[in-house]
Amino acid sequence: MKIQFDIPPGSAQEANGLPVRYAAAKRQVPRWRWYLLLAMVLAAPAYLLMRFAIAYWWETAPGFVVTEQVAVGVHTSGRVARIVAVGETVPAGQPVMVLEPPTAAGAPASTALAAPLAAATDPAVAQAVAQGQAARLAGLKEAERLALRQAALHQERVRTMEGLRLQGAATRQELDGVRLQAMQAQASVDRARAERAENAAQVARDRALAQAALRAQSPVPLAAPGAPGTNAGTGPLAAGAALPSPDVVAPFDATVVRQLVRRGEWVVPGTDVAVLQGRGAPMVHAYVLPNEARYAQVGRQASLQFMDGGRIRAEVVGVVAEAERLPAERVSPLSPRMPSIVVRLRPLEPLPAAYRIHQLPLDVRFDWVWSGF
Repeated sequence: MKIQFDIPPGSAQEANGLPVRYAAAKRQVPRWRWYLLLAMVLAAPAYLLMRFAIAYWWETAPGFVVTEQVAVGVHTSGRVARIVAVGETVPAGQPVMVLEPPTAAGAPASTALAAPLAAATDPAVAQAVAQGQAARLAGLKEAERLALRQAALHQERVRTMEGLRLQGAATRQELDGVRLQAMQAQASVDRARAERAENAAQVARDRALAQAALRAQSPVPLAAPGAPGTNAGTGPLAAGAALPSPDVVAPFDATVVRQLVRRGEWVVPGTDVAVLQGRGAPMVHAYVLPNEARYAQVGRQASLQFMDGGRIRAEVVGVVAEAERLPAERVSPLSPRMPSIVVRLRPLEPLPAAYRIHQLPLDVRFDWVWSGF
């Protein structure tokens, strides 16, 4: 049996020897559309290739803007009478917060010294005051003793956990948690000691006021004018001048960036009342991995790249003497937080006001150098 196949058409314009006339195309397809489609397909590989080249030739490290910032607190108890508003500038030595005076404004000195005078002259009042002071002192001593005992227990637990860590029976997170508890216990000890010292200072102030009240009532001074520890002026004004001011003053020229207390609020010693930011030039801290330590050298140049696209040149001026882990907010959840070298950079031009924000995140791109240098 012989199979014969049909001869295929010689062209698409004829069939079985008969010409086929197709309708003419309505329009010509422009070639740029094909180029656009090709560019869209190749855009993603080109972007990934560019990112790889940038990461290979230039080292990029996460960084933060660091300003001179400090929290100030009170050293005596009282009620807040006035506090500087957020955003206001405070010169060095000027008050940031003012406490209410112990007596009403305009009250005579005799009214202010009435209670100390009664405690100094009336035996019953003096005995009651002494009993109250002794009870408070005993309570403060007991609180300090308990705080010391708690701190000792936490230190013993830290040593035990360190031994377990060396044996592989404890994790790093568990050891860090125990150390944090020990630091909190030590902070409790410091607070107890500060309260005891404040109580001693309060007792000394009460005694000074009592002595001033006696001097105001007695025509004969209690001490010779030239004796050590006495002042040329006597009376309540001289005694009041010897007392330290309870107001909180700025340690340097600064701007108030946060209020931690409000007007009329009662504060105790050690309470932070405001956060101040210095007006000095801010620095930038960058986290460089140990295998890129060649960039952590004084004099290296880099570019500060802010999140809004701004760029400013900077120079390495120093390295922090202790390695720190990369902040968690700048690391992918799938990447480990490796200990990094903290590099301090100084911007080569003043930062704009929009960038003078404490802990403002940015990227630091170091200029490329050979691995051998």
